[in-house]
Amino acid sequence: MQKLSEHGYKRAANWIMKHGRELEKARMKQLMKGGHAQDIVTALTAFQNEDGGFGNGLEADIRLPHSSPIATSVAMQLLVQLDDNPQANQMIQSALGYLENQFDTKRQGWYAVPPEVNQYPHAFWWTVHEDGMSWIDHHWGNPSAEIIGYLLRYRNTVTGLDVDQLVKQCMDYFMKLTVFESEHEIYCYQRLFQLHPDLLTPEASDQLHKAVQSLVVLGQEKWQDYVPSPLKFVPGPNHSRLGIPTIEITKNLQFVMEQLENHPFIEPPWEWNDYMDSWEQAKQDWRGVLTYEALQWLINYEKAVT
Repeated sequence: MQKLSEHGYKRAANWIMKHGRELEKARMKQLMKGGHAQDIVTALTAFQNEDGGFGNGLEADIRLPHSSPIATSVAMQLLVQLDDNPQANQMIQSALGYLENQFDTKRQGWYAVPPEVNQYPHAFWWTVHEDGMSWIDHHWGNPSAEIIGYLLRYRNTVTGLDVDQLVKQCMDYFMKLTVFESEHEIYCYQRLFQLHPDLLTPEASDQLHKAVQSLVVLGQEKWQDYVPSPLKFVPGPNHSRLGIPTIEITKNLQFVMEQLENHPFIEPPWEWNDYMDSWEQAKQDWRGVLTYEALQWLINYEKAVT
């Protein structure tokens, strides 16, 4: 199979347009060249709170209506691409104000979610324990490294934090890592480097290669599970291969194409172990998110007949 068939592409796109959230619908319209950035901005407003942060299930495994740094970072991933839109720019300014307010001086960074997450349905890995941390918080860079990237990009808006010091601390932490346990932490650093390529010195590039080589999972038989596959690190041909063999990226694309030829959507390869009624809605939300991501990969690599 050289490309996802027109039937497979249209079936997946139609599934998103029928069953996805308004956000994924808006993104899908833009992917099909028939939508506008404003539609994405408008869809995102439903997730932003008065404090400037984002919540309300934007990160679908967290049904917390209140804001969280992790959900705000998810919103920023989209808004940063749309910051020439006046409304998006205002949303960014509000989000940055929230992130400044949520900075934890002792941690010198951010906790992913507030303790209130425990009062609402959520995946078990987001539970905040007695030490004030969720499992995600054991890896400082997720989402702190990514958030620092946004603060640096819009530093003229930042009034209460020393951005230069945070950047230095962020890079020192990264360069001192000797064991790489969290692919999500490395995704956050990739987003930082994409926004600020000047930070990717030869030494940092070597460290990023080490991290990816340590974490990437090769082999089609494993990609059915929740693992960091090659496309998670190299989502398009303009990205650095990070030492991942081209043949493995090709195999990963082939795997995604087969998934969408056989099914109208990508099923999340994980489950909750509680709040099962809420999980049904979260799972549906994730189907839209993951199906959009898969179609984006295929279009990036010109592997879909559209």
